[in-house]
Formats: sequence, C-alpha cells, structure tokens
Amino acid sequence: MALADDIEALRQRTLLALDASHDYYTFTKRAWRLMRQVVREGREFSFWNPATGTRLDQQGLVRRGRIYVADNLIVSTFQQFVSLLEEFFFGLLRCWLTAFPGSLLKKQVELSFVLNAPDKAAVLSMVIDRELNEWKYERLAEWFARLQRLVNLGCPTADEIENLAEIKAARDVLVHNNGIANAIYIAKAGRCARARDGDELEFPEQYHRDSWRIIRKVVEELSTAAIAKAR
Repeated sequence: MALADDIEALRQRTLLALDASHDYYTFTKRAWRLMRQVVREGREFSFWNPATGTRLDQQGLVRRGRIYVADNLIVSTFQQFVSLLEEFFFGLLRCWLTAFPGSLLKKQVELSFVLNAPDKAAVLSMVIDRELNEWKYERLAEWFARLQRLVNLGCPTADEIENLAEIKAARDVLVHNNGIANAIYIAKAGRCARARDGDELEFPEQYHRDSWRIIRKVVEELSTAAIAKAR
C-alpha cells in the first residue's frame, strides 16, 4: 500500500500544480483585461521600475500588457506544464524502482560509494538517480517505451505519446533555440511538427489549452493504472 500511497500523493501534487499554473495564466490575463477596461473609462496612472528606470503611463501599460499576455505569460506557463509532466514521470519511475528494484540488479556501483553509504537505501537511491539521469537524455517516446517494459500500464495511447513528444520538443526549442524550430525539433516532434526548420514556433491559446489538457489527462491515467498495479 505504501507504493500506492506514494503514487497518489505524487498525482495530487502534480494535478494541483498544473491547475495552479493554468489559474495563474487565466486570472493574470483577466487582470490585464480589467486594467484595459479601467483605462478606457478614463483612469490615469503610471508605474515606475526603479531597477531599470522604466516609467509607463496607463497607455504604455496597456500596450505592454498585450505583449506580456500573448508572449511571456503563455510561454512561461506552457513551459511549466511540460516541467510538471517531466517531474511527474520521473517521480513515478522513482516510486516504482524504489519498490521494485529488480530491473537494476545488474547495475554496477563503485565500491567506495558502497563502503561510505549509510545504508542499503542510500545505495539504491544513488543507482536510481543514475538510471533516471540516463533516461532524461532520451526522446520522450523512449521514456514511455522503457516504462512499458518496466511495467505495462496500458497508457498513454500512441497518438498521445506523439502529441506529448511535440509538446516537449516545442518546450526544448523555447529553452535552447529562442523559439525557432530546427532539425532537432522536427526529428523529436515527428509527424506532429507544427513548423519547418527556421520558422518561429507559435503558441496560440488553443494549443496552450490543449497541451495542458493532454498532460493532465496522462498524469491522471498513468497514476490510476500504476496504483492499480501497485495494489
């Protein structure tokens, strides 16, 4: 039951964080919309950033707000969705490998670490850390293939994995290539690729919402399947 409880706790943390991130996007967008309404009603004000020396009046803030929402806000929360998926996936693997370490029996460990480790649990934790770090450099499709070999959970579907692969590839492009699609993105995204080499990736609101929904769905379904197996 301890494993099932750990997976349930991981599920709840992840879903709460996903919901909080989407709430941040939605309510921040609405707050900027309210500010535009206040300006239309004739309210005048200005803000000053003492760090940069920038001062904006109400009209300047309205202009900035459109950029902040359309670019910064949507992109930052999208990246958070993907980070939460990764944290959940590897958290789930950690829970499972800790409870069922049989697949790690042939892994080699330095004798010096074993001799200095406080107990067997510390050795196992180090081996799991090393294993998961190797997984992280593989493509997302291989993550799920490995998970399938480790424990057959029956989800997500092949189509969902392809969509998640594109979502992760899009996040990687934002982080590593300033949002410009390249050959690496196209290879990772496969037939779900949304841009050609050299194109700037777009992140419309529907894509943002769909990404959140599929990530949340996969977290729910993987958790449910893993808990059933654990029991």
